[in-house]
Order: sequence, then structure tokens, then C-alpha cells
Amino acid sequence: IDEHADNVVEEMNEAGVDVSVTFGVDYGLQLGEPPVHIFDQNKLYSDIAKRHKGRMIPLIAIDPRRQGAQKHADQAYHEWGMGGFKMHAGVGYMPDDPVCNWIYERATDWQKPIMCHTGGSPNVALRWENSRPAYFASAAARYPDASFIFAHTGEVGWWQEAVQAAAWLPNVYLDLSLWQKPYLKMGPERFNKWLRYVIDMAGAEKIMFATDAPHPNQHIRMPAWVKIFQDLGSEFTQEEKDLILGGTAKKVFKL
Repeated sequence: IDEHADNVVEEMNEAGVDVSVTFGVDYGLQLGEPPVHIFDQNKLYSDIAKRHKGRMIPLIAIDPRRQGAQKHADQAYHEWGMGGFKMHAGVGYMPDDPVCNWIYERATDWQKPIMCHTGGSPNVALRWENSRPAYFASAAARYPDASFIFAHTGEVGWWQEAVQAAAWLPNVYLDLSLWQKPYLKMGPERFNKWLRYVIDMAGAEKIMFATDAPHPNQHIRMPAWVKIFQDLGSEFTQEEKDLILGGTAKKVFKL
């Protein structure tokens, strides 16, 4: 157990990653409350970010239906300096339901991004359909001054919905976490053709490198995943690679 994320920072250094975005997931209302309450988990992420000053951006993981969630979010932002929200609608709410509006309103007021899980949830009894990119796209359309990051780009089932949202909505971005296993199944040539299509449709300025570590490390570790994007072939410009490997994230997180 890497309770202070020291090993994470070592791997970041090995990979040449300057800053990581970190967060938990609020599963409690769907799967039962964990031994460490989500409010305390968020504080732990905040403390870890302070330990590794300048290397981590902790997000507020919260179910918008949770009692005390708004007060907790205000404290996490104003007192702990947390840098945005993490939403996982698979725990039982719909992204375009008014119950979520307070998150979108705060993200707009604070000018902090919202990391939205899009795609499935392997081996966990969650509501898959709630995490379709189209539902978060509807929310993003109603809150054009908030930045929405579609984590996992909808994964292998819904990536076209995610790309469409990023292509049409100026405030929707895509991250490439959890694509390590598909990369191994597709192989470099097919993956590169897929990525070329995503860039052509949405633009490299809408795409971010990401890992979703630690789970995907069993497929491709962070240093090797970074190198795959650094070594993309001649069909990708250096500007496109630079945007994916940090330029887009710098804009969205105002680094």
C-alpha cells in the first residue's frame, strides 16, 4: 500500500510526467459505505497533494445525492484547495438530472473541471447505462462555461458518442485512460488509425494522455504508455503529440 503516493511520484519521474490528476470514487450509496468515508478519502487526496506539492491535482469525488455533499465540496475547494470534481454516474444518478446541477454550477463559478466516468465498469454492479457519454454531453450543453473531461473516451463501446460530443461542444474534452488493454488487443497499427480518426474529428486540443492507474499498470505501465505517444509515427505532428501529452491538460487545468 502506497499511502503517501511516494511510489506514484517515482513512477511519474521515470515516465517524465510532471503532474498527475488524482481522485477516488464515491461508490458508497450504491455498493455500501467503505471503512474510510468518502469525505475522509477526499481529505487524504488533498493531503497527499500537499506532500508532493506541485505534482498532483486532487479532485473532489462525490455523489451529488449524498447528504452533506455541497458543504463538503465547499470545504474541499476553499480550505483544502482541491482542483475540480470527479463524477461516476454509474453509482445510480443520471448526469443530466437536476440533482447534479449544484456540481455544474460550482464548477462554472470556480472555473474548475469535471472528470466524468464514461464507459463500462468491469466486475462491479453499477448502472452502465448512466455512464453513456451522451448523458454527460447533455449536461455539458446546458453548462457551456464548465469544462467536462470524458474519462476513458467512452471506452470501446461508446467512444463514438464521446468523440461526437468533443467535436460539437467546445467545453468537452477526452482522456485516453483505460485504453492500455485495447491498445494491446488492437496493436499499434490499428490503435494509431483509431487515434488518427479521433484527432481528425475532435482535434488534438481536445485530447489528453491519461492512465487510470494503478489498475491498467498490469497491462502497460505509465513509462511505456507515455513512450507509445511520444513515438507516434509520421502521420501525427509534433504539435498534436505535445497537446495530447500535456498541452490540452495545461489549458483545462490552468497550469
